[in-house]
Amino acid sequence: MAFFTNNRVRLHYLTYGNGPEAMLAFHGFGMKGTQFSVLENAFAERYTIYSFDLFFHGQTELLDSSLAVIRKGMSSSEFGGYMAEFIQEMGFEMVSLLSYSMGALMALSIIEYMPFKVHNAFFIAPDGIKPNKLLQFGSGNLIINRIFYKLVYSPKTVRLILNSLLKFRYIDDSLHRILQGEFGTETTRLTCYQAITYHANLRFNKAKLAALINMNRINTWFYFGKTDRLFPPSIGHEFSAMLENTSLHILNTGHELVNEELGELINRQFAVNTI
Repeated sequence: MAFFTNNRVRLHYLTYGNGPEAMLAFHGFGMKGTQFSVLENAFAERYTIYSFDLFFHGQTELLDSSLAVIRKGMSSSEFGGYMAEFIQEMGFEMVSLLSYSMGALMALSIIEYMPFKVHNAFFIAPDGIKPNKLLQFGSGNLIINRIFYKLVYSPKTVRLILNSLLKFRYIDDSLHRILQGEFGTETTRLTCYQAITYHANLRFNKAKLAALINMNRINTWFYFGKTDRLFPPSIGHEFSAMLENTSLHILNTGHELVNEELGELINRQFAVNTI
C-alpha cells in the first residue's frame, strides 16, 4: 500500500510487475487500482505498473471534498500537475500510460500537460476522446446536474432511468450491470454524482491531442469492444486515423474489456515485438 500526498490530494496506488520502465495506470468508473492486476502478466517484464485509485474510488482522497469543491471540478492541468509531482518524486525520466474508460481522462490530462514525458499509451474503451453525450450533459449542464444530485436520494427513479437506457439500447447489458451495482445504495449513488461532477472539466480537443501525440512521437494502442455502446469502436477509427504511430484493436465484446483475453492479446503483441 502506497500513497502520493500533497496539500490537496492523497492518491493511493498499487504496484504490479517488476519491469525497468514505469507505467501509470488509471481504472474505470466503479473500479479500483486492483482492476489492472489481470494485466500484470502482460506487462510485468517490461513495466512496473503504478495503478492509482481514482478520486471517490478506493483509498484516494481529496483533502477538501466539500460539495463546493466537487462542483468546481478539476482541470486537466491540475491533475497533470499532480502527476508531474509524482513523477519527479519517483525519479522517472519517462512513463507509459494505461487507462480504461473514465481513467482515460487522467491519461489524456497527462498527455496534454507533459507529452514529452510519455513514451507509450494504452487506451481501453477510452472516455475523453469523444465524450459520451449523456454523461457530458449530466455533468456540464447546471440544472441537470442539480437534478442528478437529487436522484442520489431517489433509488426508484434511478432504476427506472437505467432500465430505460437499456431498453432503448443506449447502454449495453454489461454496462447496465455495472451501473446497477454503482447506483445500488445512497452511498454509491453519491459517489457516482461526485465522480462525474468532479471530472466534468476534463474535456479535450482531438486535433490538439493528436498534434501533441504525433509531435512527441508517443506510441498509442487502442482497444474497443465491438458492441460497446458507451464508447463505440467508431471513436477509435476516427481518432487513430489522425495519429502516426498507433494500433487499433476491436474485440468481440462490450464495454467490459479489462480481462484475460485482453492480456493474452497484449502478450501476443509483445511476442512479435510490436510494442
